[in-house]
Amino acid sequence: MKTVFLLIAASGLLVTGVIGQDNSFVPANDVSFTVAAEHTTYKAGEQIYLTYEIVNVSNSALYVPREWEAQCPSHPHIWAGFENSEGKHFVPGYAGSCSPSQQTLSHRMEKEVLLLKPGQRVEGKIRMDTSLFGGLQPGAYRLEALLSGWRQSDFTPAQQSELAKFGAPFMVGEVPASSRITLTP
Repeated sequence: MKTVFLLIAASGLLVTGVIGQDNSFVPANDVSFTVAAEHTTYKAGEQIYLTYEIVNVSNSALYVPREWEAQCPSHPHIWAGFENSEGKHFVPGYAGSCSPSQQTLSHRMEKEVLLLKPGQRVEGKIRMDTSLFGGLQPGAYRLEALLSGWRQSDFTPAQQSELAKFGAPFMVGEVPASSRITLTP
């Protein structure tokens, strides 16, 4: 979006123009990210489905990431872990196999992004396994989730020009969210 400011001085015809830059990126505070477990109590070893919601709280349309990147190797844009009542964190790793293939940035982004207009939301679920880490012990836990956007520095100037053609900016930065549960024996 370009912005133009004009200053006309009363003592003459001094005119100054300032043009704002096109920006293909917006900060993560333009979205709201929340998570909630389906229940507040689970048995240790049970699977937990954590529902997430991303809402565009800005005044213009923007692109938010889907759960996983569309490149190889893929990295998650949405990831979650556990924190026990003593503050110890249990964050699962991720792995996968793929065969890298060349794809254009436009093709990648068509698979990786969702366009949200102001007030629009998208929901999804993350499966969390309480049997990881040798099995989480019964007790109180906080489920910690993170929505990670893109990093402007990961794109060349040419790629940033290509992203500008999408017509809406891309979310950069991170938004944390959490929910509390209890594991029982």
